[in-house]
Amino acid sequence: MVKILFFGDLVDTLGMASDEIELQPDVTDVERLLFVLSRRGEMWKKMLLGNPKLSVTVNKQFAEKSSAVKDGDEIALVGFAVA
Repeated sequence: MVKILFFGDLVDTLGMASDEIELQPDVTDVERLLFVLSRRGEMWKKMLLGNPKLSVTVNKQFAEKSSAVKDGDEIALVGFAVA
C-alpha cells in the first residue's frame, strides 16, 4: 500500500487530497504509477501524463519518472493545469 498526496490544481481537478492504493507487482516506478492512476479518467490522464507542471516526491525527496516506488512509500503529486 502507498499513500498518495495531491497538491495544487490536482486537489480540485481530481476531487481528492489523498488516496491509498495497493501497488500491483508491475508498478515499480513513478512513471508506471502515473500511468495506472491516469486510467481513472480523462482528467487524471490530462493532469498526470505529459504535464510539464507536475512534480513528484517519494518519501519527501524529489523524484524522477524512473524513481522507484515500493510498498509503504508516501508519494506527493504537485500539479497545475496546463492552459
